[in-house]
Order: sequence, then C-alpha cells, then structure tokens
Amino acid sequence: MHFVLLAAVSADGFIARHPGHPPWEWASAEEQARFRAAMAQVTWSVLGRVTHETAHRPERKRIVFTSSVTGVAWLTPNHLGFNPAGATFDEVLETAKPEGTIAILGGTRVHDYMLEIGRVDELRLSIEPIRFDEGLPMFTGVAWLGLDGHLVRHGMVRVGEDEKLNDAGTVERIYRKLPSNAPTPAR
Repeated sequence: MHFVLLAAVSADGFIARHPGHPPWEWASAEEQARFRAAMAQVTWSVLGRVTHETAHRPERKRIVFTSSVTGVAWLTPNHLGFNPAGATFDEVLETAKPEGTIAILGGTRVHDYMLEIGRVDELRLSIEPIRFDEGLPMFTGVAWLGLDGHLVRHGMVRVGEDEKLNDAGTVERIYRKLPSNAPTPAR
C-alpha cells in the first residue's frame, strides 16, 4: 500500500474557505486535470464525512471518518465507516484489505490523523495563486510558513522543485516520507 495525500491549497495554505467548500469551485483546470489523473490510479480513498458528502461517489471505494459508527462498519458496499475513537486504522485496513495506491483527500482532521499515525507516504500539493486569508488549514495549528518544518518532524521532506502547472502561477509541490533508516533532517 502507498498512501498519497492529495490537496489543492490557496497560496496562504488553506484547503477551503469553510467545510464543504470544494476545490473544483476555486482550483485551476490544470490542478483539476492533475487530480483526476491521480485519482484514476487510486484503489481506495480516505476522507472525512463532509468531504465524502461534498463529492459523493457511490462507485468509489472509500474509508470515511465518521462518528456515526462505533468503530469500523460498512456504510455501503464500497464505503467503510471509521471512527478513530472506537477502532484503530489497522483494524480498518484488516476490514477493507486495500492494495495499491490509496488517496488521502481530507479534510484537516483526516490529514492530521493520517500524518500522526505515519500513514502519509507522499504529499502532493497543488498551490493555487489565490488567498483565502482564513479557512480550513492543511493541518491543525500549523501555519502555512511552518508546513515544511511540520512535515520534517513527521519524517517527510520536499522532493525537487515546484512544478509549474499553468501561466497563472499554479504549482505542484511534492513531499515524500524518508525511509525508516534515513536520518531526519534538522529544521
């Protein structure tokens, strides 16, 4: 299994202005094309209930963070509900048996949880040249300027240079988890 966190963010580091604010309302066509291409390679997605409901896809296999279950329970034949207060993510994996690439789609608390348990192998950020000034952050309590340091503390480093996606200024930035035997760079 390979876990990839995919997110579009504003230039000031917000994933949305408010819960339920979908990226397709503000992200560039190039970002959305990149997202669709990435999703074509995904076997399962991990997302919060609001994100799940905002972009409901009954045909896609999903692990949905929700308090409507006590631990792990099937919501539909393709959607597995997960409540971290009543189960571990390993229990989710035992039930779902996912393979291949698994997308982590948010929101903030899902990002927090997956990073904290060490299940983010790669982070692909599409950074849009717009500012929200406030909204939902990428990670709880992490200022945009502190993102690199936060990721380093979780064993992740930036890979290469940002890739320009369009002339308006949209870029893609990639981070990857260091191998478990690699020293964590100081930040």
